Amino acid sequence: MFDHTKPGVRKAEASILRLDLMGVMSVQMLDGTTLTPTGAKTRGLLAILALSDRRPVTRRALAGLLWSMRSEEQARASLRQEIHRLTEALSPLGTDILDVQRHALSLKPVLTSVDAERYLNATPSNILRLPETDTLLLSDLDGVDPALDEWLAHQRDRLRHHLISTLEQAQSTLSDPDQRLTAANRLLHVDRLNETGWRTLLRELARRNDSSTALLTAEQCLTTFRDSLHAEPSAATMAVISEVRHLANTLAHDMDAPPTARASTTTPLPAARDIASIAFTFPDRGTPLFPLVESVFDQATAGLARFGFLALFPPSPKESEEQGGPHHTHDYQIELKIRPTTPPTGKTPFPSVRLVVRVTDQRRDNLIIWAERFTITADNADVIGAFLVTEIAWRIAMAEARNAASRPAHELSPLELGLRAFALTSRNDPAVLPQARDMLSDALDHLPENPFLLLIAALNGLLSSTEIPSPQQATEARTRGIEAARKLTQLLPETVIGRLLLARLQMDDPSTLTFGRQLLIETLPSCSGSGIGVIVDAYATLLAGHAQKAARTLLAFRQQHPTHPFFDLLDTDFMLIFLLGGEFKEAAERGRTSLSAAPTRISMLVLHAATLVALREKGHTDVCDELDATRAQLGRLAPTLSLEDVLAHHTTLPSPLAETLLSLLRQAGLPASPEQKGEQCLA
Repeated sequence: MFDHTKPGVRKAEASILRLDLMGVMSVQMLDGTTLTPTGAKTRGLLAILALSDRRPVTRRALAGLLWSMRSEEQARASLRQEIHRLTEALSPLGTDILDVQRHALSLKPVLTSVDAERYLNATPSNILRLPETDTLLLSDLDGVDPALDEWLAHQRDRLRHHLISTLEQAQSTLSDPDQRLTAANRLLHVDRLNETGWRTLLRELARRNDSSTALLTAEQCLTTFRDSLHAEPSAATMAVISEVRHLANTLAHDMDAPPTARASTTTPLPAARDIASIAFTFPDRGTPLFPLVESVFDQATAGLARFGFLALFPPSPKESEEQGGPHHTHDYQIELKIRPTTPPTGKTPFPSVRLVVRVTDQRRDNLIIWAERFTITADNADVIGAFLVTEIAWRIAMAEARNAASRPAHELSPLELGLRAFALTSRNDPAVLPQARDMLSDALDHLPENPFLLLIAALNGLLSSTEIPSPQQATEARTRGIEAARKLTQLLPETVIGRLLLARLQMDDPSTLTFGRQLLIETLPSCSGSGIGVIVDAYATLLAGHAQKAARTLLAFRQQHPTHPFFDLLDTDFMLIFLLGGEFKEAAERGRTSLSAAPTRISMLVLHAATLVALREKGHTDVCDELDATRAQLGRLAPTLSLEDVLAHHTTLPSPLAETLLSLLRQAGLPASPEQKGEQCLA
């Protein structure tokens, strides 16, 4: 397969170590032994070396990419530790794979092969010999360090642009018509708006007299450009479409019967309005266990269809799929397994059923993106159905946001633009929240009633309202969020996550607090155990004055779902509840985790400073240096911040809890008002 790689690029068969960087990093020996490093920084170090074009990388450059937020001395020390960890991870080979010099590092090319390197060095004559791939390069390294994120974006753009250029040359220079057709299809999977790809595809189909497929492809081309750019393709592409239509009309007149659909050699493209397609795999409907869970998935499929960004395939029995072999024309597979949890009694064959749900990405070798177990009874089937709708849609949206991260914004459709905004919002970085807001505004201009866009707009408004230091700006962000959430609940009254976001937004304003509480009370029975339901309920418990009870609720939730996405998205709620509920160590851990990813978050710095004061008062003197550093960072980012500003952001907190928070911040050095800044400064 790789006989045509460029000189200096090692063949996979002759290497003793294979590095797969397309998708999630995988490192394997010839015998299949996995040596993939466990630490993200260690994998990041190996990735940089693997994509350095076989040139040495200086220690200074490595430290800057992996520890950009630390001093040079600290970064160098951390780099030495990671080099040691990487050496240990690769030690089973018994051969030095790394060339470690005093000032630089590199991978030994004779001993290693890198999958991405073969794509980066592909030529028009051999590009089709490589397996087609649309996986995101190093998808598991996002968020490790801001500098590494920029490096990743550059590497992904580099790979994407090389693939586009090479495939464009291949479709125009290859002599075999089937190869030109394959090159055009691959090009369109990399770049949906590539007009040379569309024109080649249309011409090759026309040459085959496959008029029905050519007409369908022409409509797909027009739909793609209209949905993505709200414009027609260029005049050159429209001319080819006219030729296709003319040919189809001519063939139709020459035939006694209307042309019928013919088998196509092209890969069907998903509808432009859909972000991804999903299919369900059910057990045999004849099994006695099935009826109890059928209503759950009927509700789940209906709810997912109403999200407005997923294309759903009809369910199929697992057994039939196994008999016919795997045939994946969809992006995600939702598989369920069921078994009884209690013996049959009387008229109820199985009073409860254990349901296992697994969501896999078919484009990434069945990678599991989410899995969960449920016990279903006749009483909770509707609740679990509603829970599955939000969880599955959320997980797929997160996966698709990562998959589309390397594409330029101007190439994105409105829904894809919403995914980009979702990815930015999920960072919880105040610097990118306005950018996400503007993207959502543009997307909603074209699709004003799309549920997914409204959902992300509501979330963006909520997070922005907690991150902005100005009370007026916070109010404006909250108002935007409430408007989006209200419109979403009007379009989909049964949307659980929309109602919960609306309730949470209303709880931060005294004038709407009562409405938010009532909406939460009405919604909770439909979302028992769901992540955002637990968090919003805990926040309402805090506002009712029961801080310790709220903290216990979140502690239990964190133990059950330590990686739940809302644990990071609504981390200021967690922080505030843990702090006022007396769980200072938990609050400090949450603060450190959040600030390590986004050190400019003023709201988190304020809560973290208060937490460190509380720990210091409890005798933890080891936090004094950290408290000084936190106060200094606050002083740099918000030199005029005062207790008045903090109180303006927590107007619905009960007076005793608000006074506890303000007392801790006074001890942290926060002045009562901006006028007192000269007398009492943070630094």
